Amino acid sequence: MASGAGTDRRGEELDGIVALWDSVDQRQWDELLAKAERPPLEQASAYGAAMSRASAYRPVPAVFMRGPEPVALALLLEWRFPGGFRIAKLTRGPVFLAEISDAERKAVFGLIKRRYPVAKLNLFFMTPELPAGEESESLLRSVRMRPMVTGYSTVWLDLRPELDELRAGLHMKWRNQLKLAEGAKFRVRSGYGGAPMEWLLSRHDQHRKRRRFRAPAGAFVAAIADSGRDKRAVQVFTAYSGSEPVAAILTIRHGKAATYYVGWTGLEGREKHAHNLLLWNAIEKLKGLGVEWLDLGGVDGLHMPGVSRFKLGVGGELVTLAGTYL
Repeated sequence: MASGAGTDRRGEELDGIVALWDSVDQRQWDELLAKAERPPLEQASAYGAAMSRASAYRPVPAVFMRGPEPVALALLLEWRFPGGFRIAKLTRGPVFLAEISDAERKAVFGLIKRRYPVAKLNLFFMTPELPAGEESESLLRSVRMRPMVTGYSTVWLDLRPELDELRAGLHMKWRNQLKLAEGAKFRVRSGYGGAPMEWLLSRHDQHRKRRRFRAPAGAFVAAIADSGRDKRAVQVFTAYSGSEPVAAILTIRHGKAATYYVGWTGLEGREKHAHNLLLWNAIEKLKGLGVEWLDLGGVDGLHMPGVSRFKLGVGGELVTLAGTYL
């Protein structure tokens, strides 16, 4: 990840916090991210590498130090143009690794903002991993960021409780659908890449284009799988009726967390609630691998009411973020 670009500033300090720009490689970044409680996928090195393959953006990892201790990370994306113009964005960061004071937190955001002065032809968008509310808005305004787009909502499921407790936490309708799917005698198989991933991503792309909804393209999902150091971080769970696949989902592990990223089901899978069975199998598998948090992805009751009800039915914490700032 470290490119050694001569224009990067290193060791910049603000209120006791030092920013190190583009100073770690992918292995080092992954090791640091593993210390975060529930890091979002967008802050994973594989996501940044996939963005560089799919677009003109390149990842810039930033590590924020308090003395010898790393206390925060931010994976930024930059698109540089001839003449010095630069577009940059930070999505669902920074990620904090340690307890930090309000002044230190402000310093982290201040150092990020300072990197992109408008007077030097920078256009910078930040969608921070902060909850919506007056406190977050005040922090962002204090570093001269202004709200542009309202916040994204997702569901975080804590996988640390025992499986019996997680199952008891499912909403009644969701749990009943899971029982029906278990009674349907689907075979569930999990794997990494290969034909199951190609099957899922081709149907995902067809559905995405037909319904014209915003979702990651199959090629980008495949790029994430190919860009990570851990080739088993991206996992596909497929439900079979006899020898025929009828539904599948894809999860991505990143540090102590994982994300439910892509899913598709056909008519039989919908009628027999195969998605409930697949997600429950993924929860069991991810928990067994030591994953502590599962990000179920976007919730939008207006445009995706069915998908939103499905995710909320798992019983996790609904989180709405502060939104995008300029």
